[in-house]
Amino acid sequence: MNLPKIPLEKWVDGLVAWLQDNLAPFFGFITSIIEPLVAFFESMLTSLPTVVTALVLAILTLLASRWSIAAFTFVGLLLIDNLGYWNESAETISLVLTATMISIVFGLPLGILAARSKRAQNIITPILDFMQTMPAFVYLIPAVFFFNLGAVPGIIASVIFAMPPTIRLTSLGIRQVGDDLIEAADAFGSTPSQKLFKVQLPLAKPTILAGINQTIMLSLSMVVIASMIGAKGLGTVVLQAITRLEVGKGFEGGLCIVIIAIVLDRITQSLGRGNEGAKVAQQKGFRSRWKGLVSLLLVLALVGSVLAQKQGGAKQTITLTYVNWDSEVASTYVLKKVLENEGFKVELQEVDVGPMFAGLASGDADGTTAAWLPTQHRAYMEKYKGQFVDLGSNLKGTKLGLVVPQYVKANSIYDLKKNPSQFDHKIIGIESGASMMKQTEKLIKDYDLDMELVESSSAAMAASLTKAYKSRKPIVVTGWKPHWKFAKMKLKFLKDPKKEFGQEEEIHTIVRKGLKEENPKAFKIMDRFYWTPEDMEEVMLMIEEGKAPETAAAEWVEKHHDKVKKWTE
Repeated sequence: MNLPKIPLEKWVDGLVAWLQDNLAPFFGFITSIIEPLVAFFESMLTSLPTVVTALVLAILTLLASRWSIAAFTFVGLLLIDNLGYWNESAETISLVLTATMISIVFGLPLGILAARSKRAQNIITPILDFMQTMPAFVYLIPAVFFFNLGAVPGIIASVIFAMPPTIRLTSLGIRQVGDDLIEAADAFGSTPSQKLFKVQLPLAKPTILAGINQTIMLSLSMVVIASMIGAKGLGTVVLQAITRLEVGKGFEGGLCIVIIAIVLDRITQSLGRGNEGAKVAQQKGFRSRWKGLVSLLLVLALVGSVLAQKQGGAKQTITLTYVNWDSEVASTYVLKKVLENEGFKVELQEVDVGPMFAGLASGDADGTTAAWLPTQHRAYMEKYKGQFVDLGSNLKGTKLGLVVPQYVKANSIYDLKKNPSQFDHKIIGIESGASMMKQTEKLIKDYDLDMELVESSSAAMAASLTKAYKSRKPIVVTGWKPHWKFAKMKLKFLKDPKKEFGQEEEIHTIVRKGLKEENPKAFKIMDRFYWTPEDMEEVMLMIEEGKAPETAAAEWVEKHHDKVKKWTE
């Protein structure tokens, strides 16, 4: 006897929808608090020249720790600047510091409550177990629904994932204070608050700081994951390297994260061991100087924030969101360059397909050039119908389907049934969230293929295809055109008699509602943006051959001045 499935999915979806409808002002209030805090930390780290900021942070590290850590901090920060990732590192540190502050503000009181009440501990402990064991990726889903795209949902997800150590170790540290000390405090007539702040918390300080240390490390581990929903920083660098298989760039981004992690870890460990550097500084009368340095940083941060607001006001900011597919990287960076030439400041949000459409529907992003219609992104267009504006196609003549090298004898999908072993019974796919993957899964069932769809990424798919092509080995991949692989290799689409992938696709430009009224010039440029598959493949091939997307886009714009003029005149 089969029991009916508990409709947990519907319950959760219903709860999320109810929260969205009824608590939107509350989520907006949280956003209004977190965003200025992140901006404040960023301005602290970017308002001064990098060398000066690195020196000030090294001095503060010396006051909190020891010479070796201070020297490592200074050299490490200079190395980050030399590699060209200072701004991304500042964004990452700002995200981590904000998430840590929120975790401490809520974690310490909950830890104290758990230490002083057995009933509270019994309630809090299973909640913490749930928070720590739930996969971190799951937290991104409700975070996007409640807070759209950007730093805020990334921070909220980081707080949920990283706060448990602060609560657990605060509770543990307080409960480990000896009974004899508690009895002595009681004997001297201490009130509960005096006992807590004069005895328990000071003695539990090393354990509490160990919990904060773990919270910082866990927040930092969320950097790459949070970048999937538009949180900026080094996570975006690493994510781009992963999806594009850029080993060197990934190593550089990872190295910067390691440097930041070591610095933050050593500082909090030193504070937990007794803050030796601070004691020496105090003995030498440096406490006032330390306060002066902190005050200087705060003043400079405020000045930098004001200047940033003035500079931001001088140029209108346009936010473009896109999926990290080779085709969409090309179109997005070209449009970015065109808008910048027209005086706009352009920010990019690299996200997955679902968050891309959600960000446009919520107005968190201004536009995208990456909507494949009528088949690939049909489900998202139906889901968010009426919540954004479709400007029509920016490129026609695209095609989706299964692709093989021309030397492969198969010409139709039916041919895959004859000898699937030559392909190792595998179809190499792209990102699991892509609609093309769902269509391919349906195709395998409808054609009754004895083959497995392998999830990877667009870059990994292209790398597998290139490797097999050089060895003239049979391979079948999910593919689309335009793509640089058609310019470098002789490939063909397998005939699809059942039309699982439909006919030719178009790539559409979509913008948020209200953009036309608020920014008519940008709206017109995005509305007129149109090019050919050959144009796109030209940019894609330059990027594949090693040029940065910014450089490839700039060269294409300069070379095709007449075409660009039609978009901007």
